[in-house]
Amino acid sequence: MQANSVEWLDMKHVWGATWCLVRGPLVGPFSVRLTTLSAKKTLTARDVIPRNWAPKATYTSRLNFEPSL
Repeated sequence: MQANSVEWLDMKHVWGATWCLVRGPLVGPFSVRLTTLSAKKTLTARDVIPRNWAPKATYTSRLNFEPSL
């Protein structure tokens, strides 16, 4: 989700852990929402990609899914 938006945008899987969004212009900071296919668990990293983002850059979040018991 872009800054000042309420709309989540779908990303396309490229390969491995690489995803892309073909749309623009895009305004950061961005929040990222991940949903598992199996358990349908959702994790949201708010404002994890900064305002001064760059295409093809790598950004890190410390959020992780909890293991299922």
